[in-house]
Amino acid sequence: MKHRLLEAKYDTTWSRFKNGDSKALESLYRTYIQSLLNYGLKITEDDNLVKDCIQDLFVELWKSRQNIADTTDPKFYLFRALRNKLSRTLSQQSFVSEVEMQLAADSLTTGYIELEIIAKEHELYNHHNLQQLLDKLPRRQHEVIYLRFYHNFPYETIAALMNMNYQSMLNLMQRALKTLRKGYSPITPQQ
Repeated sequence: MKHRLLEAKYDTTWSRFKNGDSKALESLYRTYIQSLLNYGLKITEDDNLVKDCIQDLFVELWKSRQNIADTTDPKFYLFRALRNKLSRTLSQQSFVSEVEMQLAADSLTTGYIELEIIAKEHELYNHHNLQQLLDKLPRRQHEVIYLRFYHNFPYETIAALMNMNYQSMLNLMQRALKTLRKGYSPITPQQ
């Protein structure tokens, strides 16, 4: 129910934006800027390019607001528009850099300092191990993992966002997960 209320709020915000309400545009920007930055940095490491493309995206949205389609999912619309804008810009520049993912570290709850140190060392090793595997994934496999596990997009949405048919996207996801499972060898505190 809460999700529907949030969705209805954004539907209203999107409609207000389309009708020329600059406060609604600001609300959309503030709501999604951090997610857009994070997503853009998964496509290219060029921080300035991502920021420029996001700024251009919102300027273009404002200028063409009357011709923009209604949407029930502004986040999807903005992610897709940013992805398309970055893809066009990168193809014009004739380069695509590898993407990097940042993994959040789990906080330790143990009360013993020695155990905390050992657990932290294992965590850093595992994080480093997983990060190396993620860095070796092809760009599109990296992207599908990021969209699924960092933004919790459903598979159908990921396929649409990446301009892929559903089965091809599932195959891409499976190849990425298989590669990660095959190469990942975590150490546990008992080792």
